[in-house]
Amino acid sequence: MSDEATRPSIIDLFPKGFRVLLTGGGKEFVERAGEEVVREVVLGVMMGKNIRTETEPLTCLRLAQISGGLVALFAKGCLEIDAFTKQLSEMSVEQREKAGRDKGALWLSNWMIGLTGKGVQNVLRSDREAFDEYIVGFEKAMEKAARKCREEIGELRMSLGFAEDRNGQRVELDWEDITRLTTAIGSQTLTIRGSEKSIYGKLFEKLVLGSFLTLLGFEMVDRATNKKTERVFWLSSSTARESDATLLVRPGKLARFDMGFIGPGNSEISKDKLNRYEKQLEIGEGISESTTFIVVDRLPTRSNKTQELAEKIGAEIVQMSMQYWPRDLALRLNERLGIQHELQNMPDSKMGDYLAGRLAAIPILDFLSGVTPSELEDETEAFESEPEVSENGE
Repeated sequence: MSDEATRPSIIDLFPKGFRVLLTGGGKEFVERAGEEVVREVVLGVMMGKNIRTETEPLTCLRLAQISGGLVALFAKGCLEIDAFTKQLSEMSVEQREKAGRDKGALWLSNWMIGLTGKGVQNVLRSDREAFDEYIVGFEKAMEKAARKCREEIGELRMSLGFAEDRNGQRVELDWEDITRLTTAIGSQTLTIRGSEKSIYGKLFEKLVLGSFLTLLGFEMVDRATNKKTERVFWLSSSTARESDATLLVRPGKLARFDMGFIGPGNSEISKDKLNRYEKQLEIGEGISESTTFIVVDRLPTRSNKTQELAEKIGAEIVQMSMQYWPRDLALRLNERLGIQHELQNMPDSKMGDYLAGRLAAIPILDFLSGVTPSELEDETEAFESEPEVSENGE
């Protein structure tokens, strides 16, 4: 057993192989999930299905793996540290002070004391005195919860085997331990679900747009090094984000795409996207004519103002809630830029098989090659544990 001077930190107790689930944003986890799983999500979105529904299996997979990591953390902690759960709050405070920009270490320390990032901001308002008071209250709450469970449910002990222990040692958790473990799992669920609303949105914007433009016969390039002048596109980067994707059809003719997995309760975002664009875009030394395409989940019933603004700047709005919206977008590209493709005349009965067949040949994870953790970090902090917005905006 470790004493206080030599005891491992909370992040040390968490399985190393699972730390990418904490620190890698969404990109690394999507890659771990596998290309076929990701391709199925992209196909579902192209067929008009909701992004949240399609990515829920990925979220559940990540939640289950991190929860397993937390169980292993408790097992290892109880094996190596005397009265482990009684020291958890103190260990959490220590790790929070040392974490710096290590998101994984900070998240774990928060979860051990029942907090999320938003909880620290909203409940404690980043006040150290309030934090100390919170720890005292949290410890009392855990003691009371364990006592109530014991009184109303009876004595219960959870046995944890620990695979890394060659001597076959087992750890038994009583109600005090169990309430701490389940509280940590609950806090991680809030954190992960809150952050993934934004992370998966940003990642799948690239995956869906990249797949769609490749399917139309255009080539993805690096804007910084590209020398080609036609039939290429590039995706946004953290250093140059004029739009989610830019399509160079031919010299002087461009299309810009901005995708948003947002519902009608957030209709103002659609208007904000439109306000960011003008009809001219400077490329190199010349000025190119640009057409903007805004791709959103769906517009609210009363969307006249958004439509009027789109018409004012010559933009097109496409709703992903419409089945086979890629055909609608392809038709509009033909009308505005003369881009022709077999997709435009394809009947509904053939669309599903066609999209699945074409997507199977696209190296879909290549569209994430330019995504950096810092590009997702700000969005994660902004959305973590935020409440859902309903269709009526409440």
